[in-house]
Amino acid sequence: MEQLAVMSVIPFTIRPMKPADVPTVMMIDRMSFPTPWPPSSYMYELQHPNHSRYYTLLKPAPSTPPPSSLAKEWVQQLRTVLFGREIQKSRVIGYVGFRFQSHPRPHEAHISTIAVHPDWRGRHLGELLFLVAIEEALNLGVQTISLEVRPSNQIAQRLYAKYGFQFTGVNRGYYRDGEDAWLMAVNVSHPAYRSRLGALRQALLSYFQTDEEEGLAPQETVLIP
Repeated sequence: MEQLAVMSVIPFTIRPMKPADVPTVMMIDRMSFPTPWPPSSYMYELQHPNHSRYYTLLKPAPSTPPPSSLAKEWVQQLRTVLFGREIQKSRVIGYVGFRFQSHPRPHEAHISTIAVHPDWRGRHLGELLFLVAIEEALNLGVQTISLEVRPSNQIAQRLYAKYGFQFTGVNRGYYRDGEDAWLMAVNVSHPAYRSRLGALRQALLSYFQTDEEEGLAPQETVLIP
């Protein structure tokens, strides 16, 4: 099947990652992980669409509200100095990606990365990206989806468990700082799982409808990956 073209969840949009997105993705990566990927890793993934899929989450247009404090204004100015004005203009506020673990027919997908800009956390946007990754993998005929998670990241573990992922093992010293990785996976081929996923999707879309009606501004509370 063709990969997702554009998915709109008012007021947000999710689309395939483009090479032009990589500088902003790198900024979010550095703000989210102690050992971020190099730009070449993202470019490699984008150049091999038969092996992986990567998507970006766009914030509502035209832009976020102006800073409400001098501290926020200073942070925005610092980001402009560090990352450049083109990144400041970018609407990318999150991303997700997965790789196929088998070829030529992808029976398993492995979620390799997922992150949301700190200013936009606490609004279920990480969950939205996670849901899109699962649904896109399903559309491509995947039967199993797997991932790694830090034992210390209990927030992410709860999100994954919510979507049926179960603990399958430990990869000792997987992360560069020496922390283990917990392995989690879910079989998505059963009709019961698709029904469960549909219910979770409806609940999430209802949340965003309410969020849009109330006109909530972006939060800075770190609640989801």
